[in-house]
Amino acid sequence: MHESNLWVAWTLRSHDILTGALPSGLGLRDAAALTLIESHPGCSVDWLPARVGLTQSGAVRLVDRLESLGYLARTRAGRTVRLSLLPAGQDALREWNQAREAAGEEALSGLSPAQREQLTALLGLALSSTQRRRVEADTTCRLCDWSACRTCPVDASVEEP
Repeated sequence: MHESNLWVAWTLRSHDILTGALPSGLGLRDAAALTLIESHPGCSVDWLPARVGLTQSGAVRLVDRLESLGYLARTRAGRTVRLSLLPAGQDALREWNQAREAAGEEALSGLSPAQREQLTALLGLALSSTQRRRVEADTTCRLCDWSACRTCPVDASVEEP
C-alpha cells in the first residue's frame, strides 16, 4: 500500500459522499458559506472570500445567490456589510449538518467502534500538529458543525498573533 494513494482515495471517497449528501440546489461552497456565517454571526462580506476559496467578486455573487434563495440577509453597519442567516438558511444548514453526519456514518461504516475511535484520535493528532493562521483554520473547518466540537484540534493548531 502506498500511503499517499490511500490518503487520496480516502479524500476523494469522502468528497464524493459529502457532495452526494448536499441538500438539493446547494453546492459545497454554499454549505461552507452558510456554516461560516452561522458560526461567525455578523461576519462581513469581506471576511468570507478567503474562507470559501473565492475572489471578492465571487463571494459577492455567492452571497447574492444565497440572499435570493432567502437564506441570508445583509445589513449595513457603517461601511461594513454584515451577514446573518434567515430561518430558511438555518433550516438548510440544519439539513446539511444532518446529511453530513449521515455521510460520515456511511464513510466509516466498515470500521468497528474501536477502529473509529482510533481513526478519530489519529485525525485529531494530524490536524492539531500543523500550525496555521486563523483564516486557514476557518477554511479547514468550513463544512464542520462548529457547535459539535468540544475540543477542536484545528482550533488548537492556530498560531497566536
